[in-house]
Amino acid sequence: MMISITSGKGGVGKTSFALNLALALSPAYRVLLVDADLGLANVDVMLSLAPTVTVRHVLLEGRSIREAVINSGYGFDILPAASGVVELAQPDSEMKGTLELGLRELAEEEYDLLIFDTGAGISPIVLWFNCLADFNLVIYTPEPTSITDAYALIKVLSRDYGQKNFFLLANQASEKEGEQYFSHLNRVIGHYLGLNPYYLGAIPRDGEVEKSIRLQKPLLARKRESKAAQAILLVAEKLKPFLPGEEPLVATKY
Repeated sequence: MMISITSGKGGVGKTSFALNLALALSPAYRVLLVDADLGLANVDVMLSLAPTVTVRHVLLEGRSIREAVINSGYGFDILPAASGVVELAQPDSEMKGTLELGLRELAEEEYDLLIFDTGAGISPIVLWFNCLADFNLVIYTPEPTSITDAYALIKVLSRDYGQKNFFLLANQASEKEGEQYFSHLNRVIGHYLGLNPYYLGAIPRDGEVEKSIRLQKPLLARKRESKAAQAILLVAEKLKPFLPGEEPLVATKY
């Protein structure tokens, strides 16, 4: 199974959440976290890793995708992106075909769950990764631009690409803020797109998140008892019914 962690607006905390979600799910599932911002690596940097083989070597030098996979040190694996490689910002159809084949082989043979940490917005590569995924987890923060851009991303994915299964998650938000903005988004999405996204809740503002980013260590490995960490663990529990080995559900149903 493949899930994308995505957003309309940048700076909403996708990579930090994706890392911690992978950690939260890894005891029960074989998880591969894919750095889907192919030309601007973030995941390995946030864990202070220095991969010698990345997706650049796979797509530009013909290396095996399995050669690029590394262990995070926290119970899940990572497919690292490249840093500052312009060609990967807009990969051609041959590159995307190679990558899709490799990812599907990994999903079928070695992992229960692939998590894509995408870039933000509606660029072709962001849309491509979202369309590969079985579910799209869209993160927003409690500010008008983030909400507007989240809706725009969902609109493009649903209307132009046929994506129907969306999770919504509020980050850096109180429970009340998250519910208020979700209620607004849900009304608009239901009215104009005919969809009923699944709300995963809110992750509160927590200074421990920033400390973990600076220390290059996942929050769940540092301060599992912190408010944000506990909220992430709750999100992981809400996701489990949709994951392999569980009774299958559809994300557009409550």
